[in-house]
Amino acid sequence: MTTHLQLIGIIIIVIIIMDFKMVFGIEKCKTLSIAKGKLEMRNFTTVDDDTVEAMKKDEIYRYLGHMQSKQIKHAQMKQNLGEGYLHRTKSILKTKLNAKDTIKAINTYATPVLTFSFGIVKWTPTDLENLQTKTRTLLTRYRFHHPRAAKERLLPRQMVGRNLVDITRLHDKQVKLLQTYFLNKRVTPPLHAAVVKADDRYTPLGLVCANGNELATGEEYNNVKREWS
Repeated sequence: MTTHLQLIGIIIIVIIIMDFKMVFGIEKCKTLSIAKGKLEMRNFTTVDDDTVEAMKKDEIYRYLGHMQSKQIKHAQMKQNLGEGYLHRTKSILKTKLNAKDTIKAINTYATPVLTFSFGIVKWTPTDLENLQTKTRTLLTRYRFHHPRAAKERLLPRQMVGRNLVDITRLHDKQVKLLQTYFLNKRVTPPLHAAVVKADDRYTPLGLVCANGNELATGEEYNNVKREWS
């Protein structure tokens, strides 16, 4: 999403690139104009008479790996990320590694597919639990997890488990750390204060409603440990 001044800046860049005999790649560019919350179709013409077409209503673009247009496409992102995570997990299980290396590979190769979206994409507890259920199903299919074994058997090592990362716990921890960061920084830089003021449940952080005194407690996981051990 660009402003008129940014488009003028693009023209200047095009002129400089033309002086160096380089190709700018205008055919790959598109504009997205939003006025008062509504999408407007505005083509843009450069000094070289090339036309930058406007994005259509149903089109999306990627920014830092997230698909969006007027806003992030949360449902589509969750589906793509979930499929990518399960695909990597399945690929790891096909290698027939030993138990320790299999868990380590899932934690370091498959789980990061999801973690970069925590705090940006709106994951619900049900979404995360469904992913963990599908993970356990894959582990059972590839004879890594017994069908009748308790799901707590895959908990972190300090909880007497096999050390598989708990996706729900990881999500909650990352969201709380981001909340803590913004709430602590809002006192000095005006940018952080503006972000906290504007985020009224607009992102998964919900900074307007977040309370720094309620962040980062792991008592519910300690209860699971006591019950399991």
